[in-house]
Amino acid sequence: MSETRKSKQNKRKKAEREPKSKIYGVIVLLVGFVLACAVTITSLTPKRYEVSVGAAAKEAITAPRMVEDTVMTEALRQAARNSVSSVYAVDTELADTLISNAQSFFSALASFRNAAADIRAATLPAAGDGDADNAAANGEDTRAWQDVISTNDLLAMLVKLPVKISDTSLGYALLDAGDDEIDQLRQLVLTTLQKELRAGVSEADQVKTLAAINKELKVTTLSLWLKALGEMVYDAYLLPTNVVNSVETTRAQEKAADAVEPVYIARGATIVEAGQTITQEQYDMLLSLDLVKGAEATGRLNPGVVAYLFCVFAMLALYLFVFERETFNSNKQMTILGLILILTLVLEWVCYLIDPRVTPAVFGVLLTALLVSRKTAESVNVAFAMSFALLSGGSGTTLFGSDSILGMAAILVSGQMTILIAERSKKRGTLIAAGTLGGVAGAAVVVAGGVILEYSWNTALIYAGLQMASALILSVFCVGMLSMWENLFDIVTPARLHELANTNHPLLKKMMIVAPGTYHHSMMVASLAEGAAEAIGANALLARTGAMYHDVGKLRRPNYFKENQNGQNIHDTLSPEESAGYIIAHQKDAMSYLARYRMPSEVKRIVAEHHGTTLVAYFYYKAKQMQGEDGEPVIERLFRYTGGLPSTKESAIVMLADSCEAAVRSLSEPTREEVADMVRRIVQGKMDDGQLRQSPLTLEEVNRIERSFLVTFTGLMHERIRYPGIEAAV
Repeated sequence: MSETRKSKQNKRKKAEREPKSKIYGVIVLLVGFVLACAVTITSLTPKRYEVSVGAAAKEAITAPRMVEDTVMTEALRQAARNSVSSVYAVDTELADTLISNAQSFFSALASFRNAAADIRAATLPAAGDGDADNAAANGEDTRAWQDVISTNDLLAMLVKLPVKISDTSLGYALLDAGDDEIDQLRQLVLTTLQKELRAGVSEADQVKTLAAINKELKVTTLSLWLKALGEMVYDAYLLPTNVVNSVETTRAQEKAADAVEPVYIARGATIVEAGQTITQEQYDMLLSLDLVKGAEATGRLNPGVVAYLFCVFAMLALYLFVFERETFNSNKQMTILGLILILTLVLEWVCYLIDPRVTPAVFGVLLTALLVSRKTAESVNVAFAMSFALLSGGSGTTLFGSDSILGMAAILVSGQMTILIAERSKKRGTLIAAGTLGGVAGAAVVVAGGVILEYSWNTALIYAGLQMASALILSVFCVGMLSMWENLFDIVTPARLHELANTNHPLLKKMMIVAPGTYHHSMMVASLAEGAAEAIGANALLARTGAMYHDVGKLRRPNYFKENQNGQNIHDTLSPEESAGYIIAHQKDAMSYLARYRMPSEVKRIVAEHHGTTLVAYFYYKAKQMQGEDGEPVIERLFRYTGGLPSTKESAIVMLADSCEAAVRSLSEPTREEVADMVRRIVQGKMDDGQLRQSPLTLEEVNRIERSFLVTFTGLMHERIRYPGIEAAV
């Protein structure tokens, strides 16, 4: 009844402390928020200078971050554009027009010949004019064209042709030519023009092409006058059809310009020397870097940063309050988280001075995963990614640019990879590997993002190198200071438990030499406890470590315990009360040893609670037997342990494993059925005695622990195979 009252009092005190714990958690996150605002605003607000174009700089101005030299970059790109030759294409519309014009010429030539024929017919001499009369009478007109059409009239007719012909001799020759010859010329010229014009005639090759087709014309059987006409038609209509394609030419020029890598001015490089006259280009660069006083990039930067970071930290607080309430309500864990946030933010300020793309997020995430919890580390990783993204791209127009988004993605992936690997790490060395592999994952994201954003390989690889190098260095720093955190806050980490569970630990080595029986018993209990903890999802490494040290107090009087005795039993000379007192004292002695070796409180709790308030039954019943002889009453309190009841799963598991191992060890050649029956009776006895009522174990978990014990006992105490003749040999 008193224990129930005590439990209720503890719950009431816990409820009274909870509001203060919540307020403390809010204060811790508020401090982190204020520091984040200070670091971000300070980093994004560079020193500004009073400068103007044409004025001399009062002091040297250096670049606060890497910046593109737009003037030099544009000059190189323009040079690349100028080096690109024009792209030519056949102007099919022009070619068709020229061919159509050539056809029109021959149509006009036919009309010219028809008009001349009409004039000849109209001027045919009437009968009675002598020889002419005889010719007319015979139906023949033997007049020369010079007699039919005068030179002036011929020139007037020739001027109507599309191709200018001023040679009357050529005109009369065209009238004298037969229809077959004219048609042959027409077919040859039009076919040649169609072929050449549609194939494309460049301005440079025009003369060469004319010479080639004129040569082909000259070897024909046409008259000299018709060949001359053909050359004139070629001269008139064989024009360049390969013209500059402005669209393709511009596209080729811009492609060449895009291939030029930007020229960057390195962080810390001098932009303007002291006393140098500032040019327009330098002034524009200073503006892009937000270094000109009175021309700040935005007057809303500070309130915008505060509002943004408030949303980030409010989201973190809400997540912890809803999903990680145990952490949020723990002053100890929130103090650890607050110190991690402060240290990481200070490191972020230092990293920004080195390069905006360097981030200490892996450091903070790894520490949170090791010292607080995985889920808290995941939420902190998201908060860091969103906060540090503001700084990844630098200030000015690059705020929330491609570098910022890429930095956010890299931090998210890097942090998550670090958490996954660190969760499975048991040694400090592997924690460095966790941070390093996290950096490699972040670097892979950076390279992939650089390909998407078409960064130069040089820029992408430098960015990736910064991710990996910072992760490696900061993970080494994190592991190096891990012991300080463990000792300062009495935290039990997997790495520390792994070191304590090493059989080379001085206390375990001393137990092995001074109390070998107790050492063997502890190792057996450790195996039982580890298997059972794994079966129910408890901390197996903590249960194993606690079991290894649970009887370390027996080092003070090893011969008072059965497993270390060789023949003589000292308890034969002592009263039951004295014997029980020495047995019970080993728990207090254990706490003294654990304090001397600076053991974590979680291990101390297991050692202090693994006996609970159980009865030292052997000496109690021995005293009861002796009561009948001397009549003295037996005080049960003197035969019970004074430690608290198991309050954790690990403490309860070690209690059950300790009792079951001792009980099974007392059996001579036990069978599986005997072991199962003994384990069942021991566990049921602890439950009936109320030893497990303050532990968080469920009945289902107790059943699984029993089954796990049986599996472990089967492996530890397997039946030996008897070989024929072995007894005789012995």
